[in-house]
Amino acid sequence: MQMPSYIRFVLAGTMLLHGVSLFTGISSMGVQAMWAWGTSPPKCEPVAGAAWSFQQGATIAAGSSGTVKCTAAGGTANVATVQCPTSTGTAPDSDWWGPCGPGASCAQTKKIGNTVTCTSSTAGGTTGGTTSGTTGGTT
Repeated sequence: MQMPSYIRFVLAGTMLLHGVSLFTGISSMGVQAMWAWGTSPPKCEPVAGAAWSFQQGATIAAGSSGTVKCTAAGGTANVATVQCPTSTGTAPDSDWWGPCGPGASCAQTKKIGNTVTCTSSTAGGTTGGTTSGTTGGTT
């Protein structure tokens, strides 16, 4: 029994597409996760218990630097800025998959700045961010 012509046409097309993908490196069979957290993009905030905040506001966007502002009057930080890790928005995005997870919105902010300290001129001491509860804090 001979195959119907439409089946031969489908098989020929499939083989042609597969052959082209082998030579060009374009894979029509591969699957790659993509996300961009477009509804609520990744953001960073100071670690829990930090004696500082960002001059720009409560959070900063992924890939940006935040200016450190000590919460105590007259306080001086050991660093001027902290960097929020960049997000590629595509797999694998190792810095952000943990805190954000799947979906259109990043599930939680990334805690950064666990080594930032503020020296208060009035108290004569040093206060800073704690390392407890951080998720890969960076300065």
